[in-house]
Amino acid sequence: MSGELVGSKIQSYRIIRQIGRGGMGNVYEARHEQIERRAAIKVLHPEYARDAEMAQRFFNEARAANVVGHPGLVSIYELGTLETGAAYIIMEYLEGDSLRQRIRRPGGCPEEEALRIARQIAGALQAVHAKGIIHREQYAPSRNAV
Repeated sequence: MSGELVGSKIQSYRIIRQIGRGGMGNVYEARHEQIERRAAIKVLHPEYARDAEMAQRFFNEARAANVVGHPGLVSIYELGTLETGAAYIIMEYLEGDSLRQRIRRPGGCPEEEALRIARQIAGALQAVHAKGIIHREQYAPSRNAV
């Protein structure tokens, strides 16, 4: 499943473009057709979506993000399964560079910025752990998750 979802609908969201591809799935930019809210939709690759345990872990990750409710974690709007059986999560759309892109900029990431980012990551992890949630690589360890 690559860009073939572009133009289709998931719930009330129209898929605009593919914005990411990873070992576990693809991420699309979408727009709610009635209220114009932008969203990101993560769709598991079919080989993972057919695995009920994998899909359940995918959904648990989404629920955990909402349970914590920290500004360093993306907000989840909806989740479900497509007619094809592929699991999906509809979440807050965030604009900007990825951490990888920031680090790879010409000149790298200035120390002050790196420390600010590290504090934000640590704060989010602290909030997650305070809720008793421990993140572990729960998918295929040989592939990069989106």
